[in-house]
Amino acid sequence: VFIISPSDKGGHLHTPPPALVDLCAPLSPMVFNDLFCLSHSQVHTLSLGAARPSDFDEHMQVLPLLDQADTLLPPILAKLEQRAIDVLGETWYKTWSVGLPKLADTPGNLNIPVILWLGNLMDAYDMTDFAATRYNLLGSGGHWFPGLQADKLASLDLSRCLDHSPHRDVIPERLAEIHQRLAGVQVKRLSES
Repeated sequence: VFIISPSDKGGHLHTPPPALVDLCAPLSPMVFNDLFCLSHSQVHTLSLGAARPSDFDEHMQVLPLLDQADTLLPPILAKLEQRAIDVLGETWYKTWSVGLPKLADTPGNLNIPVILWLGNLMDAYDMTDFAATRYNLLGSGGHWFPGLQADKLASLDLSRCLDHSPHRDVIPERLAEIHQRLAGVQVKRLSES
């Protein structure tokens, strides 16, 4: 497996929010993510964008840690999970994605799973900048980031497509809240810059 841009597309880990820095300690979020990715035997390459050679310095810190992944990762993963449970609630954390519709089955082409995931990242880990950037790619991300934002939510009936979700009654309100918080940041795809 070749992972493209895990530091940027994986959460803007080159500019992490303080909450994420604290949760990933003693590693930086970027080193944690590199170690997490490389701890899976299927992963053989991480593609890292760099504007200058020094941009690789932090990534290089993972090399001496590769054989310590089994020791270093579990406590950090536990902190991340506990923070999400504390902020989002255990029921939402464990079941938010259950019964969500596929994009093709959603009125208005809303990417409900992605929108809710971005809301979770924003709330649990203060990843608002990343969430806003990704959210505002909806509608212009092509096949790499398909679906649309929730800007036309008021005119859509999601009841049938959410029928299998245990959160069907709260998801429309949650989508509206996420849209209100994240919409409006102008974003260009890398290929357009």
